[in-house]
Amino acid sequence: MFKPANKSTLYEDVLKQILEAVKNGRWNPGEKIPGELSLAEKFQVSRNCIREALKALSILNIIEARPGQGTFISEDALCQITNRELTEHLSEKVSVMELMEIRIMLETQTVLWAIERASDDELERLKAIIEKERQFGRDLSKSSLQPRAEFHRILAEIAGNSLAVKFLNSIREELNAQRHRYLDLPLDTWEGLMNEHELILDLISRRDPVKAVKVMKDHVLRMKEVLNTGE
Repeated sequence: MFKPANKSTLYEDVLKQILEAVKNGRWNPGEKIPGELSLAEKFQVSRNCIREALKALSILNIIEARPGQGTFISEDALCQITNRELTEHLSEKVSVMELMEIRIMLETQTVLWAIERASDDELERLKAIIEKERQFGRDLSKSSLQPRAEFHRILAEIAGNSLAVKFLNSIREELNAQRHRYLDLPLDTWEGLMNEHELILDLISRRDPVKAVKVMKDHVLRMKEVLNTGE
């Protein structure tokens, strides 16, 4: 049963309870939900409050209106809720170690996919990125951080899994708070990281999955140490 909405946070409370109803199976995908008046009575709030909550649910693709029929739980509502919760979780303060563990898993897998799928032109593209990163390292006065993540971003794109690209981008965003420390790196440390990029590329070109995975794992762990992000 639904509870009267908390008067201090009516809109958020209604939204939360409806999401929980879908997650817990009280309302199933494809099921028609009660009208505004009925919901307002259940939650003991105004119809305007219900209208705002339903509008938000519609934007999130949790519900859908069918002209002449009413409002229904979307067929992919559970998937949309899971995606929303993942995004919220990543935006909270999560453990750096958790982020690094997931990053290692994804980065090493992208190496395997790249070995299977990368064309000669794509490998040349990665080679050009490494040269760009080396040049960046020779001019640490630059303020842009974009070139530093480019090798890993392009590698993930070449791997050909769009979901992996999105996950890695999300993880890197959470680690970006530490990225400013790159500006304080000695040039020899920076060159060492670029040498590792070059070695990874060489192993991908030689289609050596065992060594490529090991080097990528060691590289990500080394980056963690360099950035001093340990907890």
